[in-house]
Amino acid sequence: MLNSIIYEDAHGTNQLEIEAMLAAKGKIFLTEDIDAENASSVIKAMMVLADDNTPITLYIDSCGGEIRSGLSIIDAMEMLSKKVDINVVCMGKAYSMASLILAAGTKGHRYIMPHGEVMMHEPLVVNGAAGSASSVRNQADSLIAIRDKMSEMLSAYTGLSTEEINAIMHANTYMDANEAIKTGMVDMIIKEL
Repeated sequence: MLNSIIYEDAHGTNQLEIEAMLAAKGKIFLTEDIDAENASSVIKAMMVLADDNTPITLYIDSCGGEIRSGLSIIDAMEMLSKKVDINVVCMGKAYSMASLILAAGTKGHRYIMPHGEVMMHEPLVVNGAAGSASSVRNQADSLIAIRDKMSEMLSAYTGLSTEEINAIMHANTYMDANEAIKTGMVDMIIKEL
């Protein structure tokens, strides 16, 4: 994997980290499963850019991940969007929690590549429900509350009703670029980065 570029100039041989070069230009990548560690990295990079009034473009190619970590990215996006536009680009896949992050970008600045794909579904129990009947019921109630919160958020981002969102999320629903536009998850297809 190419992580840095080595070049020579009048001062000798230099090495630049690709991620750092792109981040300095406002380009941040979310290309792994969403967890606390990479959510923290994305949020820190966005904060630095927003403090410098640099427009942010978040490129997404992720299968999703942890709900709370994804929501922390969205909280940061909503907070920082008061300073700068938060452009989002689906450049492969935006599945599960990544689809919610995609939809949370600044309206009019949510993009998808021609072969991008979005997938939405209800929150899942990752390791299976365990414990007493009361504990399992509490887990189920918590999942339903999270689903309802996600439906409300997606309704605000897309313009669809919560009932329409719930119907879409009832099963794994895959959308190509045109379908993602029709549902309001993104605003337009782009062919250039």
